[in-house]
Amino acid sequence: MISPRGGGPQHLSVGGRDLLQGYGGAGEPGPAPLSANVVLAPWPNRTRDGEFTVAGRRYNLEINEPDRSNAIHGFVDDAVWTVSSSGEDAVTLTIDPGTLPGWPWPLHLEVAYRAAVDGLSAEFLLRNDSPERIPAACGFHLYPSAFGAPVDECTLAAPGHSVLPLDDRNLPVGEEVDDTQDAGQAAVLSEPETPMAGRLLDHCLHVPGTGPVAFTLRDATGRGVLLETSPELRWFQVFTPDEAWGMPYPGQPGGRAVAVEPMTAPPDALNSGTDLTWLAPGESLTCRWAVRVLDG
Repeated sequence: MISPRGGGPQHLSVGGRDLLQGYGGAGEPGPAPLSANVVLAPWPNRTRDGEFTVAGRRYNLEINEPDRSNAIHGFVDDAVWTVSSSGEDAVTLTIDPGTLPGWPWPLHLEVAYRAAVDGLSAEFLLRNDSPERIPAACGFHLYPSAFGAPVDECTLAAPGHSVLPLDDRNLPVGEEVDDTQDAGQAAVLSEPETPMAGRLLDHCLHVPGTGPVAFTLRDATGRGVLLETSPELRWFQVFTPDEAWGMPYPGQPGGRAVAVEPMTAPPDALNSGTDLTWLAPGESLTCRWAVRVLDG
C-alpha cells in the first residue's frame, strides 16, 4: 500500500512476508513514524543551519530539526502527493510543491511504483521547472524488514564501503574512513553479515563504484529482504530507532528497527557540493530502487 502522504510505501508484504517496516492501518495515511519509507527531496539528510549558497546568493531553509539546527529531509517527506495513474500492479505519484521559503525554484517530482511477484520497484524523477540552473539531490527513508523478524534477530550485509564521520549534529566532519577499528572509528557494518542485536547506528556509508548497490537484511534462517539501488544512489544513512535514545519505532520490541536510506549525495551536500547534481532548466535527476524477497 502506497501512501500519498510522503510518497512512500505504507505497507509492503509478499505472501504475508513483510519486506518493509509498515505503519498505521488501511485508510490511515497519517504521518509516517520516523519518516518511514518516504521520499527525501530536493535534498536528503541534513543541511547545516538550513543555509546554502547558489551563484553568490544565500538561501535559508526552514529549520525542522531544531535541536541540531538543521534542515532535514527536504520538503516532500510529509507533503500530500497526487495519484496521477494507477493500475492493478502499479501506481504513480506526483507533486509540484511550488516555491517555498529558502527554495525559490519550482520542481516537478514523480515516483512510479510497480509490484512484482517477489517485491516492489520504484522509479523516481525530479525535474527542474525553473528558468535557472539549480542544485538537487534525493533519497528514500526505507526500513527493510526480514519477513517481520525482530531486528535484533537479524543480520545486515552491506557492500564494500567507507564511513563518512559525523559530528553530534550528524553533519560531516573530516574525510571518509575505512569501516574498521583500525581506522580509529568503531566498525559499523564491516562484517560480511553484521549481527544487529543491540547495535545503535546513525552512520553515513559511501559505496564506491559505478554499478548497482545491494544490501540484505536476513532473519535467523537466512531469509529476508534484498534492497537494490541504481548507480546514482551510492550514499546510505543507516539508522536504528531504539528506545535507548528516545526514538522508538512504534510497535517494535524495544522500539527497534533499521533504516537503510539510499541517497544521491551525503549530508550537507548543498554546502559541500559532494555528489550534488546540478540541473539546467528542464533537466531531471532520476534513480531507482527495489526490494525483493530473499529466500536464503
